[in-house]
Amino acid sequence: MNYIIVQAGGRGTRLEYLTRNKPKALVPVNNLPMLFHLFRKYQDKHFIIIADYKKEVMKEYLQVFADVKYQIVEARGNGTCAGIKQAIHLLPEKEPFLLIWSDLLLPMDLKLPSGYEDGEYSNPTEDYIGISQSFPCRWSYFAGRFEEKKSYDHGVAGFFLFTDKEKIKAVPENGELVRWMQKSKLKFCEIGLDGTKEFGLLEEYSRLEQNKCRPFNRITIRADRFIKEAVDKHGRKLAKREREWYKKAGELGITALPKIYGTEPLEMELIQGKNIYEYQLSYEEKKKVLKKLVETLQILHSKEQVPADLSACREVYLNKTFYRVDKIRNLLPFANEKILWLMEKDAGMYFFI
Repeated sequence: MNYIIVQAGGRGTRLEYLTRNKPKALVPVNNLPMLFHLFRKYQDKHFIIIADYKKEVMKEYLQVFADVKYQIVEARGNGTCAGIKQAIHLLPEKEPFLLIWSDLLLPMDLKLPSGYEDGEYSNPTEDYIGISQSFPCRWSYFAGRFEEKKSYDHGVAGFFLFTDKEKIKAVPENGELVRWMQKSKLKFCEIGLDGTKEFGLLEEYSRLEQNKCRPFNRITIRADRFIKEAVDKHGRKLAKREREWYKKAGELGITALPKIYGTEPLEMELIQGKNIYEYQLSYEEKKKVLKKLVETLQILHSKEQVPADLSACREVYLNKTFYRVDKIRNLLPFANEKILWLMEKDAGMYFFI
């Protein structure tokens, strides 16, 4: 299987304020947009992404950050059927594919059925439907039949594997896909999606433990230890430098650091605290914290010195900053304008460019 169609249309109204300025597929889960979890799991696949609501945001964001092969389909029609006919038109003949909802996060160890998995001759003979097993769905599929009945154990999760596009060539441009499948009497084998998470509701999203880390890292907390693992090429490059830094700091006898238990991956003492901006500190308390930080840096810098390198300083502190800003230029309102005038009048704000 080389193609994945992602149904990323719809306004995502059940996520409320989270989708006011972006499509549901770009809402972050574990510091990464939901759609990018699919990109990370299936890095070598060709993605066909169905978009409508905030489609310009989707286009600009993917242009900057997506590192997979993808095409965007601007959906015609409405409902979960919208855009699917357009998407399958882009598939080669007799090509197996996955159709999946954008708010599903699959476990990294999920294995696809015979004929769909990587490394196998791509000639599957059966179509499959993903069964939730761990979260409620409005539709169920049991004993070869669809039923509009809420189910945890047999829920239709929004995950379908097809042997080729002929199976759904008659899909309409409007309406609910599962209801159409029911009326069309489509038959599937079942694949359990145990471990899959769905984030279609604000309530489910709010229950997430919001660990703070960069998208190229994964953190795990075990008892009194903090473990950080790199999950992509960029993360592995930075992790190598971080390991070397901690090793050198240890050799220099810097004591104001967490204990390091291992470096493959980086495993260190868990500090029971929060980020400084999460505390309500007085002015004097802030001065005390800042004084401690400065003193620690002075100790660190006094241990070992090298001659200043102006070109390295320029690269790290200036060029890298401009590079990062330039990379997201198209995502920033008015970023390409040389001059932006703001004028306040009668409690209103007027923009003149």
